Formats: sequence, C-alpha cells, structure tokens
Amino acid sequence: MARSRIADQALGDLRADSLLRIAAAIETAVTLDELLMLGLHEFARLLELVNSGVILLSDDGAQARLVSTSPPRPSLPPPFALAETTVLQQVVAERQPAQLDVARDLARPDAAPATLRLLPYLSAERVESLLLIPLVAQDSCIGVLVFASVDKPRRFSAVEVAHARLLAGQLAAAITSFRITEKAQRRTEELATLNDIAAAVASSLDTREVYHLVMEKINKYFRVDAGSLLMLDEESGELVFVMTLEAGEEKLFGVRVPRGQGIVWSVADAQRYAIVNDAPNDPRFYRQVSDSVGYEVKTILCVPILVKGRTIGVIELLNKRDGPFGEEEAGRLMRMAATIGVAIENARLFQTVTTVRDRLEAILNSTNDGILMADMRDVVVTANPEAARLLQVRRDDLISRPLDDLLAELRARATDVSAPSWLNDGDDGDDVVVELELASPQRRYLRHYTLPVRETSGAQIGRLALFQDISKERELAQLREDYTGMLVHDLRAPLTAIMNGIMMVKRGLGGPISDQQQELLGIAHQGSQTMLEMINTLLDIARLEQGHMSLNCEPLSPYAVVDQTLDRLKVAAEAQRVRLAQELTVGLPLLEADREKLVRVLQNLLDNAIKFSPGGSVITLGASFAHGDRDAVGRLGADLSPPDLVAGDWLVFWVRDQGPGIPPQYHERIFEKFGQVHGGRKVRGTGLGLTFCKLAVEAHGGRIWLQSAQGVGSTFALALPLSQDQRP
Repeated sequence: MARSRIADQALGDLRADSLLRIAAAIETAVTLDELLMLGLHEFARLLELVNSGVILLSDDGAQARLVSTSPPRPSLPPPFALAETTVLQQVVAERQPAQLDVARDLARPDAAPATLRLLPYLSAERVESLLLIPLVAQDSCIGVLVFASVDKPRRFSAVEVAHARLLAGQLAAAITSFRITEKAQRRTEELATLNDIAAAVASSLDTREVYHLVMEKINKYFRVDAGSLLMLDEESGELVFVMTLEAGEEKLFGVRVPRGQGIVWSVADAQRYAIVNDAPNDPRFYRQVSDSVGYEVKTILCVPILVKGRTIGVIELLNKRDGPFGEEEAGRLMRMAATIGVAIENARLFQTVTTVRDRLEAILNSTNDGILMADMRDVVVTANPEAARLLQVRRDDLISRPLDDLLAELRARATDVSAPSWLNDGDDGDDVVVELELASPQRRYLRHYTLPVRETSGAQIGRLALFQDISKERELAQLREDYTGMLVHDLRAPLTAIMNGIMMVKRGLGGPISDQQQELLGIAHQGSQTMLEMINTLLDIARLEQGHMSLNCEPLSPYAVVDQTLDRLKVAAEAQRVRLAQELTVGLPLLEADREKLVRVLQNLLDNAIKFSPGGSVITLGASFAHGDRDAVGRLGADLSPPDLVAGDWLVFWVRDQGPGIPPQYHERIFEKFGQVHGGRKVRGTGLGLTFCKLAVEAHGGRIWLQSAQGVGSTFALALPLSQDQRP
C-alpha cells in the first residue's frame, strides 16, 4: 500500500512538473512553431518517447496537415483530406484518444488512401504503435497529437493517456491563442500591405511603377520567390505579363499567354483561385513561360482580379518559401486581389482620363478655331485661348457665362451678319452657320457654327460653338474676284476679234469657201457667241454687285416683252419638243424698266425651263398685275405666293414648267453664283444665269422667288414696281 502511494505521488509530481514545463513553454514561446516544438519535447519526456508530431486542421476542418515533429524533420508530407483517414476522422469526431498497432490496425488492404500513403513513412521511421490525442479547445477539435513507439509495440496506460489529455488541453488552448494572435497579425499585415498598395497607386500615375509596387508588397507578404501580375488585353483577348518580380528583378514584361493556355487562363475563366502544389505534373501548367527564363516552378497560387464581376487580370505567386500554399492564403490573396483590382482599375481609368484631358487640352490650345462648349443649362464649361482672343474676353471670364449672351454680344459688335445659304443646306430652315464682319480692333471676318454635343447613347449633353477667322479666306476671295473680273474683261476684246474674223471668212473676204467649211465656221461663230454672252453676264453680274450697272429705263409693254422673249426661244423649244404658252392678264399697264435687261431675265428663266422639261410638256410664260397687300397678292394663285411686297403697284412675271422640281433647301442657293443643286434639276450650265436674274431684278427694286417641290415642276416669278418712285 505504501509503495502504491509512493508511485501515485511520483506520478503526481511528474504530472505537476510537466504542467509547469508546458506552462513555461507557452509563456516563453514566441511563435506557434516554437510552441509546438517545446510542447512535443515535454510530451516526449512525460511519455518517454522519441517520435511525436502535431496534426492541425484547416479552419473548415476538411484538410489536415502534419505541421511539427519531434525530432524536427526537414520536409513534411503534403496536406490531405481528413475524410481520407478513417482513424483520424473518428478521433476528431468523437474527441477521444485512440491507440493503434501499425501492423494490425493500419497495414490492411482496406485501409484509407491517406493511410496507405503514410505507411512507407511509418515504416521508414520503424514505428510500431501510435497514440492519437485530440486537441480540443473552445469546444472544437483543432488537431491531433501523434505519439509513436519505435522498434517495439507499446500499450499506453490509462493514467498516461489521461495525463497526456490534460496536457493536450493546455497545449490546444495555447495553440488557439497563438492562431488567433497570428490571424490578427496577418490581418494587420494584410491591411498594411493594402494601405501601402493604395498609397502607391495614389502617389504615382505611372502604371508600371504601380504594378512594381503591388507585386513587391505581395511577394513580401506571402513570402514567395517570385510573383507575376498579368492584365487582360481586351483587343487581343490575351493575358499579358505586365510585371514579374523574382528577387527584386523585373522579368517577362510583355510576354503573352494565349486564351485557354495555362493555369492563369483557367483561373481567369472560372473566376476562382487555384492552388497547385505540384506544378510540373499539373496538366494545365504552361511551361513555355518559365522555360524561357530558366525558372523552376514548384508551387503556384493563382487568383483572378475581378472588378464588377469581370476579370481584368490575374495574380500568380510562385514557390512559397515556408511550405505549400493553403486555402487560407488563397482566401487572403482573393480579398487582396479584389482591393488591388479596384485600385488598379481606378489608376488605369484616371490615367486614361488624364491622357484624354491632356490631349483635348493640347488640341484646344493648338487649333486656330475658337471653341466654346456649353452644358444643357447653356453655361460655358470649356473655352480655348483662340475663343478668348476672338471674343476679346479673358479665358477664365468665359467660363460660367451663358453661351447665348456671348453670341449676342458678338453679333452686337458686328457691322454685318449673314447666313450663306451654301453653308446651310438643312431643310429645317434654321441658319446654323453665320458669318460676321467685325470692325474693331481691326477689320476681320468670323464664321460661326453652333452644333449639338451628344454622348454615345445619342442624348444631347450640350452645345458646341465654333469660330473660324475667315479674314484671309475673304481676302483671297476678293483677290480671286478681282482677278476673274480683269481676266474676263480682257477676254472680250480678243474674242470679239475672233468672231469678226470668222464672219469675214464666212462672207468670202478671204476667198471662196465650201459648204462644209461654211458649216464649221458657223459652229465656231456660235460657240464664240455663247462664250461672249457668258463673259458679258459675268461682267454684268460684277457691275450689278458693285452697284455700277446703269439701267436704261423706259416705258415697256408687258405683252411686247413676252412676245420678244418667246420669239428668241421658239426654235430651242421646238428642238426639245416642248410647247410654249402665254398666260397674260388683259389690260396690263406699262412698266418702267430696262428692256434689254428684262428680256434677258425672262429669257434665262425660259431657257432653264426648256432645258429641264420633258418632251411633250408645256411651259407657260405669264404676267399679271398685283397690288402690294396680302389680299391682292393672294389672287395670283397658290404657286405664286410672293414674299411680302411694300404697298404699291407691281407687275408680276412668271415661268412655270413641268420639270423635276427643286428641293426646298436649294431655293435660296440656286440664285447664288455657280450654285449647284445636288440631286435636283441643275445638271449643266455655268450657274450664272439665275444670279444675273436676281441681281437685275433687285436693281429694278423688284423681288424674285421660286415656288417648287421635287417631282411637281417649278415656277420662277419676279415682281417689278410699275414706276421708279416705288424703288427703295
């Protein structure tokens, strides 16, 4: 009895001594690895064993891994699924110790796969028996203590097992505390790394510098030999290495991975991380990249960079220094990748916006056109230096001013405002292009456009006002007009000499000529006559524009003027198989006008009608009396709706055809010099006839206009005052 008490007392002393040493180990250990090593050493002393180890479970309890051994070993088996080991799974589930005889309990044909993989390891260590003690803390099993007897089997007593469980509880609590502390430290390091990355992104506009700082921080945090950042090229659909750091050295920049190749693309497409702890034997491994730089890849952790549900890139870490990659590290890198993705995307967008802004600023500053942009409130938000110079306002003072106010001020300064019809072909009747003449501080001419600004969806977001200085253009146009006028004037004398020579030859002054020669000379004379008429028209137009044309006004009978016009074009109408008709009101009064000019006007209108009327149609030349009020004018008919005429007596002539008609947008332009109608009836001629008509009629104080629609014929009409007293 006394011996038993002595044995129990000795065992109690040993248990107390072990508890004290375990407590001391917990208090002095700095890291979890150090705690496990000291704890296994104390267990070895307590149970008089040489071999022992600690298996820890992952956070979700699905994976198990041998993390520490006594004595320490340079390499440890890879992680394995807990479900693959029936014995360990039972110990964890029941939280009860288990004693195993290796030969009897493990070396069986029906053993679990993980157990069969473990047998060579146990055999090499000459392990005969195992004691498995669950590590339970906070009502959760976090791992298993493994004790092994070598060379001969051993059955542990109930007291030894109870003592080991007591110490295991203390160790489990300490492990949990260390893991919580380590997790907090890792989270702190993770946040610090993300803060450093965010600061790097915010402090640099150079994306390559940002990529370098990102990978430098990640490689250091995860303790890997190398890491790569690959970004998706939207145009080519490839992943491109934008940064690879190995021992601080940049590599692989610009190398591309085709779609579908490598672990990186499997991660990018699946948008889920991949842990590869045996890279060379993974069928997805794309070895061309690593072989190109002579780098041996062993382990890989690869995660996608996701922004708003789409993959913009991939982070790939290679060869972790302190063991294989785990699920926890994958989760941490996924969290970091989400933040990094937003930071990188923001940096790229900021750089894009900055680049576009700088380019726009450079364009605005270098263009010779003044540019103002207003928002939907009509407030100016953008102005370039040229606009400030043209508007004589400081650039900063233009911003926030109403655009319409600025345009009104500009028009108020102008001595002349016009809207050239050749620049305003829109069929809505609005003049969107205006030309202004400014007298101060020096004479110059501006062309002003107002255009809508639309976003990609088509919605209008503002207005753009453009100002072109066309002073040089006007100067060149005037020089061209002067040169043309001089040239045309000088052409008339030699052309007259040519025509006189042809006539003398035709009359036989140079000797007899044959009938064929007579015909050829007639053609030459007719062509020269046409050219002379063209020259005379140009000269007349120039004189009319300058106000130098004198009118030989005399009382004229409208009937005589119409007859004279029809006589001149009767042959041309017969050649075109067109019938000419008159429509004259009875009792028309005499008209004070220049006979030759008025006949030329009606002749030009009638000639145009003949050219563009189909065979068998009718062309009507008419005249009627009108008084300058709406009721009297309205009696002329719907197709003769004239512009407002001042009070007085007017004689209205018109030429109505049944040709193809003229679109409304060309009704003003057709009276300009060399004006052409695209897609309408104007297909040949010089474009001078109607210009002469307009100027000649206006020189008489009259108005000329067109009533037409495409496909229903045209009516050219002119109203002339009956007396010179009505002229403005």
